[in-house]
Amino acid sequence: MVIYIDVLLFVNAIINYTILMTAEKLLKRDVRLYRMILGSVIGAMFSFSIFIRSDSHILLLVLRIVITGILTLIVFGWRSPIEFLKSYLCNTVISIIYCGAYILFYQIFKPPNMVIVNDILYLQVNPLWLTILSAIIYLLVLVIYKLFSERIKNTVVTLKFTIHEKTYSCIGKIDTGSNLREPFSSAPVIIVDTDIFDTAREEMIRIIPYTTVGGSSYLNGVKAETVHIDQKRITEPIYIATGQIRNTNYQAIINSEIIR
Repeated sequence: MVIYIDVLLFVNAIINYTILMTAEKLLKRDVRLYRMILGSVIGAMFSFSIFIRSDSHILLLVLRIVITGILTLIVFGWRSPIEFLKSYLCNTVISIIYCGAYILFYQIFKPPNMVIVNDILYLQVNPLWLTILSAIIYLLVLVIYKLFSERIKNTVVTLKFTIHEKTYSCIGKIDTGSNLREPFSSAPVIIVDTDIFDTAREEMIRIIPYTTVGGSSYLNGVKAETVHIDQKRITEPIYIATGQIRNTNYQAIINSEIIR
């Protein structure tokens, strides 16, 4: 088969974009479009490894490890070693799933204009069909994720809030044990890690007392202008309080009464 460079790059750019979009969804990240496109294009450059000898296993493995690391940094950035490793592993696992799905498609239907060399897909097909196939795999991955992690999806969410016309974003955990409210307005309170937002820099704050097993204390809170949880806007007033949240999986504790 004659391999056309432009088709090779286009096919793999589409596939990479779908993989990155799936990883973004599963990691609950809000990635800018230009990062997704840049990552897809750079990832497509790895498709030139289709011309490397198939028995060059070590070279191919090193290239794949390096390229995946570069893509992870470009698309998801660097927050911490643990967050990078989580993004890296998620990106790798999804790539394996997509590769397996395309190989299965190849073995079942044996399309004449499709070839897989060094795990690189080359397919001379209508772009519409390629997009449809990628979309089907994307939906299947999300359905499987939903079936096996319903509990996680119900407790870990994407939180966005705006204060002084500046928007902040992080991962939040819906805590059924948290019923913290601002004492005067009785508005629900979301506790956010100081690395995301710090009320120490605010002038107009509210004192929010709380009681735990270890005793009583207080937090400083500020009324948010807007709050979105998993892209759904919360219409009731919400206060943002700040404190130290020592957890690598989330940076905010959300009053469960907000989503009821």
